[in-house]
Amino acid sequence: MPSRRRALLKVIILGDSGVGKTSLMNQYVNRKFSNQYKATIGADFLTKEVQFEDRLFTLQASIWDTAGQERFQSLGVAFYRGADCCVLVYDVNVMKSFDNLNNWREEFLIQ
Repeated sequence: MPSRRRALLKVIILGDSGVGKTSLMNQYVNRKFSNQYKATIGADFLTKEVQFEDRLFTLQASIWDTAGQERFQSLGVAFYRGADCCVLVYDVNVMKSFDNLNNWREEFLIQ
C-alpha cells in the first residue's frame, strides 16, 4: 500500500482585536468554544491534520492567530513570512472591524 503524501500549509488569521480570531481557530482545531475573552499577545498557533479519504494525501495546517492590537502589528512581518493564505475576520456588530479588513488584506499582501 502506498504511503500518504503530506503537504504543509501556513494559514494566518487576521482582524481587529476582539473579533473572534482565537475562538474561530479553537473551534476549528479543537471543536471547543469559550465565552471568556483573553487577548492574544503577539501570536499563537495550533496545528490541524486533515486526511482526505479518497486520496493518499494528508494536509497539515499550521493556523496562526495574530494579535489584533495596533501595538503588536509591527510583529506582522515575522508572522506573515511563509504564509500560504490568510483568513480575514470581523465582528458583525462592529462596522469598523469590517471597514478595517482592507487594511489587514493590504498589509498581508505587501509582506
